[in-house]
Amino acid sequence: MNPGFEEILGEILKEGLFWAALGRPSEVMPFLRGRLLSNGQSERAKAQLEGLLDELEDFYRRVSCCGKVDKDHIMAIKSFHRDILLILSSEGDA
Repeated sequence: MNPGFEEILGEILKEGLFWAALGRPSEVMPFLRGRLLSNGQSERAKAQLEGLLDELEDFYRRVSCCGKVDKDHIMAIKSFHRDILLILSSEGDA
């Protein structure tokens, strides 16, 4: 997997977190869904990514209700980042 992609994905996830805190929890979701689901992944990987992206969007909505970003939110974003990369890397191993 391209290291540049990993870094960009992490930054986009963080940007989504800050948009959520500003009351716009779905701001980055169309981009993430388009980028991650249209790359020729297997049906299994697409289903896993769709589920994870749904969870991410719900998470952003909860952050939006808080109106602020705290340490736990940053840790959760790192977990989402890791999980997305695991799904994508497992595709390369198949």
